[in-house]
Amino acid sequence: MTDEEEPRASFRADAQDTARVYQAARDLHITYLPDSGAPGPAARLSLLHLLACCADAPFPVSVLSPEAVAAVRMPELSEERVTAELRALPHVPGEVPCVRAGPEALAAAARELTDDRRTRLSAYAAALLDHALLRTPDGPVPDLLAPHVMTLLWRSAEDPVRAAARRVRDGYESRGRYADALPFAVRIAEPATGAAIADGLALGRIRAGCGDFGEAAAVLRPVLARAEREAAGCKVPLTGRTGPSLGQLLRDDPAGPFTAGLSSADCQALADVADVQHALAEALYGLHRYAECERLMFSAGGLRWRVLGALHPAYLLAQLHRARALGRQRLWHEAIGLVQDVRSYQDRADCGPARPRDDALLRLAHAQVMTAAVRSLREEGAGRSRRVGVFPAPVVRFLDRTVGTNPRPEKVTGDEALALAQEAVRACEGAFGPGHPHTRAARELTEGPRP
Repeated sequence: MTDEEEPRASFRADAQDTARVYQAARDLHITYLPDSGAPGPAARLSLLHLLACCADAPFPVSVLSPEAVAAVRMPELSEERVTAELRALPHVPGEVPCVRAGPEALAAAARELTDDRRTRLSAYAAALLDHALLRTPDGPVPDLLAPHVMTLLWRSAEDPVRAAARRVRDGYESRGRYADALPFAVRIAEPATGAAIADGLALGRIRAGCGDFGEAAAVLRPVLARAEREAAGCKVPLTGRTGPSLGQLLRDDPAGPFTAGLSSADCQALADVADVQHALAEALYGLHRYAECERLMFSAGGLRWRVLGALHPAYLLAQLHRARALGRQRLWHEAIGLVQDVRSYQDRADCGPARPRDDALLRLAHAQVMTAAVRSLREEGAGRSRRVGVFPAPVVRFLDRTVGTNPRPEKVTGDEALALAQEAVRACEGAFGPGHPHTRAARELTEGPRP
């Protein structure tokens, strides 16, 4: 090094050392010396800090009860402290007793939190919300908790937060409030959160429930590809074989299930594929792509027959929805054959009073198919037949069915179709409530022109 270069090198080294010292001092000040005289990170945690992690909205008192806090094991808050701090928080009168701290107090509490403590308190808050949602799945409480869950979910997608968000999403979906469920489903299913197949499936169903059938199909296609890859990873064949083999039909009970050579993981992988296929088929039905819908329903029904058996409501529903898609193509011989196939097992299926929602869905699908059949056959004449590959229409109809025992029913009249629709309305009102989309769909069958 020359004499001219040495001072330059020394100056650079001194500047780098000075910058490192300055940055360290700045980090030290930011981390350990809060401004405005606020207490440092060692400040004692309180309910106010917990509320500062959530939305600026009323918080039900029951969620912050000493019993609830003890259930999620918050060591910083004893029962006596929780009781005292709840009394000190401003209460909001209403149908559900709530507390709501002022914005200034929340802002001051938020400034006292470090990132680590905020993360830990967010996990506690999510556990409290999940605990409350589990105890009160219906009523006004979930609506009061939804803003807080959404705030936590957008800040972090950790497991405790996602568990509470899934509970809100599923609660809204089960009540037919798809627009309210959609923001939660979108956030949970984002790729950055490591969404599972079930989360993508829920998003697709909710999109379809909102009437966004094209977006639902776009969401569900990659989910189906992932489910099929996981099934292939379990060494379970899908191509060319979805239902039981002929040997299994001859050797075992035709009602199934046929799981002798499958592990529980294999059965779950096949059931996941069938669920996504069914949801995608429903989206395609909404897009009026009935032939594609019918093919997917055929596959979903075969997989469910193989894994769950012909007595399972999920299999019966896939058969009825496939019949609905066949009817849209005026293939009424096949559609009515599938309906009869379902009727031969429905009385023995496990979908009675203990499972009112399954029973209502089956009654609704049955009424939809038969109402459409009566109207189409009256207005458009006899349905058409088709060949599939080398199989003529009678063979196709025979192969589509399970092994039913009842004879083919008589031609359904308009009065019989109306009676089926009225039964579907009563079942849906009892299972879902009067304002649910399924109930409205059943009611439309009775309010339209008489078939």
